[in-house]
Amino acid sequence: MTLTNKPVYRLKQPGDYFRQINPEHSKQMKNSRIWQLIAALVLLLQPVYSQNGAYIETDSLYASGIKLIPGSSRDNAQFIVQEKKGMKIKYTPDQLNEYGFSGGPVYKSRTISVDGQPRRVFLERIRHGEITLYYYTEKGLRTFYLEKDSTVFVEIPGSRDFRTPVIENTDDFEWKGNQVQLVRYKRNSLAKLVSMYNKGINRPLPYYRFGINTGYSRMSLTVPDAMTIRQLDAISFTPASSVSFGIFTDLPIMMSDFSLNAGVNLSKHGFSANNTTSQSDIDVVINVTTANIPVLLRYTLPTMVWRPFLNAGGTYSCHLKYKREFYESTFNGDIVIINDVDSDSSPPGGALGYSFGIGLQYNLDYRKTSSLELRYNQFPGNVNKLNTSYLEVLASFSF
Repeated sequence: MTLTNKPVYRLKQPGDYFRQINPEHSKQMKNSRIWQLIAALVLLLQPVYSQNGAYIETDSLYASGIKLIPGSSRDNAQFIVQEKKGMKIKYTPDQLNEYGFSGGPVYKSRTISVDGQPRRVFLERIRHGEITLYYYTEKGLRTFYLEKDSTVFVEIPGSRDFRTPVIENTDDFEWKGNQVQLVRYKRNSLAKLVSMYNKGINRPLPYYRFGINTGYSRMSLTVPDAMTIRQLDAISFTPASSVSFGIFTDLPIMMSDFSLNAGVNLSKHGFSANNTTSQSDIDVVINVTTANIPVLLRYTLPTMVWRPFLNAGGTYSCHLKYKREFYESTFNGDIVIINDVDSDSSPPGGALGYSFGIGLQYNLDYRKTSSLELRYNQFPGNVNKLNTSYLEVLASFSF
């Protein structure tokens, strides 16, 4: 046996052998794989680009990255204009299958019935999925359409029974709390319901609420450092309690779990305080009837029955009735001199403050709710106005 110093190659795969015997061909194959990978990435990214760029589509043509000139909702339902090399080309629903703007929306060409006559129009696609929601508008008309599984295409008429086709085409989903009964004939409301169905999400549908509340109000007064009213020096007020009554509204923001909560709460409080020194005795009596007007941003957890919530925002306080009286006595040896009563019935003006609270809402049925809330309001004072704060426990009912 003859031993040599030649290198020994161990072939792991047929490709390893090929690379050893033909390195130039191996390099060509590597480059080929790179180009194949690039081509695959281009194909994968094309739908993403198409969604972000404006496009038009016919039976035989798809053009993306073009410039479309948007018009009003009514115009977009009848035609679309493309600007190309300084020229403007107008397309009608008979010429295009669909078109879309950069970032949306998308319009589909469909035949619908208008005044009993078939007409080819562009429908705006609001939601897309197992159920697709479309919107159409022209002068004196606005309506919605549902498409399901590309086989069912029905109109949602703008009448009192508009929920009927919605219920019929979503009856395979076990709605809780009768959310369909809360849907309104509005874009955002119908879009929210369709999105919930397509995603299989069963949660409360946001809706406009109005209600009343009553509760306990604890009002506190403190003297600010900037106060210039001499009689209030070194005065300390004991917090006063009262029953409060009010009305409120809760308005969903873009059909989300956030809402704008605003209302008016009325309360009546009375205070008395005393400050005695070696030279004088001062008694202060204040009676006030107040309207607090909060405007709050509220977040409600999207659970079905028990729904915790948080809210925070601004509030305005207005004194409907106000009376402040000072009773001052001075001492001169054994002689007590009682001065005239100083009375002021002019309110010190309204005050802006902040408010925040936490509460729990209970859904009595698909529309009616009750809730219990703990809320704090603070109003800063100035040279002639006392610092004011309210701690409230509010029970409310809405419908």
